[in-house]
Amino acid sequence: MYVRQKAIPLKKVKRVEELVKLFESYDSALIVNITGVTAPVLHEVRAKLRRRGSVVKVVKNTLARLAIEKVSKKKKGLEKLKEYLNGQNAVIFTNENVFALKLFLDKNKIPREARAGDIAQDDIVIPSGNTNFAPGPILSLFSKLKIPTSIKEGSVWVTKDTVVAKAGEEIPAELADLLKKLGIKPIKVGLDCKAAYTDGVVIPKDILEIDLEEFRKEFEEAAAAAFNLAFNAVFPTPETIDLIVKKAHIEALNLSVNAAIPVGEALPLIIAKAHVQASILKRMIDEKSG
Repeated sequence: MYVRQKAIPLKKVKRVEELVKLFESYDSALIVNITGVTAPVLHEVRAKLRRRGSVVKVVKNTLARLAIEKVSKKKKGLEKLKEYLNGQNAVIFTNENVFALKLFLDKNKIPREARAGDIAQDDIVIPSGNTNFAPGPILSLFSKLKIPTSIKEGSVWVTKDTVVAKAGEEIPAELADLLKKLGIKPIKVGLDCKAAYTDGVVIPKDILEIDLEEFRKEFEEAAAAAFNLAFNAVFPTPETIDLIVKKAHIEALNLSVNAAIPVGEALPLIIAKAHVQASILKRMIDEKSG
């Protein structure tokens, strides 16, 4: 029995074609998780990435898989990217170094208001100063959250910086409400990179993570080791040539003095050395004669 297949909507066909062109046009692609990312945050991050020459597309996983399958014959290894297409995702198409772009995403998270049940990413502090709230029911909220206050100039003032939630703690509804009233946005959200494709290889998130301080330390240690190796092996580089020449000059001078070769600047040192040796010899003779 022949079963007529349902026609694929033209909108979806065009979407797949668009993704195929983007995969073909850009060197690299990153799959990013956008679960919980609000439209304003996504819009702001998209604008920042656009200025860097990258394109962000929110995708349906099935359509993205179809596009990857169509391009995988041209781009070796791209098909492995399909493994990361679960949940809510967007794809960043870029010609930029994927490690640099991952660092950029981590540094450019957008602050948003806290919601009940959010987990504090860092210690949340209510700073001391004027809240511009008139005295009233809000005082009981400050009291419940153990935030010291006073009334001055007709306003509620927080008397000292107060930690209201420590990193890792859940934010209760009352605190989320107060933070919103105070205009404090303690939750930073952005595009969480799941994996990247570049140069025929899919790189998972854990490998994309770079500890800059540790990397800088390792780089400095490697540079120092390379410098020492080049210097001790008398391998001339722009960084070592001056010290190598100075070391060679000192060694040549020492050799000339110790071998009593009367050349250039070695001659005064040879004479001075001979004078000292003669003085010592004279003193030893005088001591024995006496």
